Amino acid sequence: MMASQSLMCGHQDVMVAGGMESMSNVPFYMNRGETKYGGVNLQDGIVSDGLTDVYNRIHMGNCAENTAKKLGISREQQDQYAINSYKKSAEAYLSGAISEELVHVKIPQKKAQTEIILTEDEEYKRVNFDKFMKLNTVFQKENGTVTAGNASTINDGGAACVLMTAQAANRLNVKPLGRVVAFADAATDPIDFPVAPSLAIEKLLKLSGLTKDDITLWEIHEAFSLVALANMKLLELDPSKVNVHGGAVSLGHPIGMSATRIVQHLLYTLKPGQKGLAAVCNGGGGASSIIVEKL
Repeated sequence: MMASQSLMCGHQDVMVAGGMESMSNVPFYMNRGETKYGGVNLQDGIVSDGLTDVYNRIHMGNCAENTAKKLGISREQQDQYAINSYKKSAEAYLSGAISEELVHVKIPQKKAQTEIILTEDEEYKRVNFDKFMKLNTVFQKENGTVTAGNASTINDGGAACVLMTAQAANRLNVKPLGRVVAFADAATDPIDFPVAPSLAIEKLLKLSGLTKDDITLWEIHEAFSLVALANMKLLELDPSKVNVHGGAVSLGHPIGMSATRIVQHLLYTLKPGQKGLAAVCNGGGGASSIIVEKL
């Protein structure tokens, strides 16, 4: 969205936008200064920097539990959604539906060892459906709904895309995958972050002059299964058009790359002339949404 704004105002004519996250390498923190009697306490950087509501001082999972209670979304609904996400991701890999989006990653090894080449994300295979619905809830022990199975996972990943003006595309003889139609931001109380995408989507549809019927496919980021379910419920969306190839629950949620991934996934999945809408919550009560059209 920031790249689009820069192009729209004429500041740049070609830009690369995207992000990455290596969550497996996020460090533990310790306070500076003198080490007191009893040793030091280490703080998990992922929880501290990425998964904590800084105002209420609770984990994002507790916020999800709060929304589940408000909207009457059950553990069973979240589990079933997550299972479907894993199955859709597996089918997308097996059918080659997402092969064009993937970049093979080479991992250098010691001289005597064979180089490792990652050709797919392995997360969608790390599931045991027999144990899925027996998992303990994580954030709320009594009457809780969110588990390690129906929440997104901790992963490494990166995504990037090239944006340019129509004039630059003509000059460089480039055929774009699609065009940015419109985008919008919205925000609510941080504890209600799971429903923030619905606010951004409603604002975006009004801004663009489009309706839900004009949107062929939707990508609503699966920070938790609850997030997708909550926004589908509030917006009365057709589940068959939402996250058709799975999402972060089954593929992982490297925080810095997730938004770019769902936007470019739409551009690879849509057919020419079709429009898609992607929306992502940012954990602080805000959300961003964007409509793209396949060319």
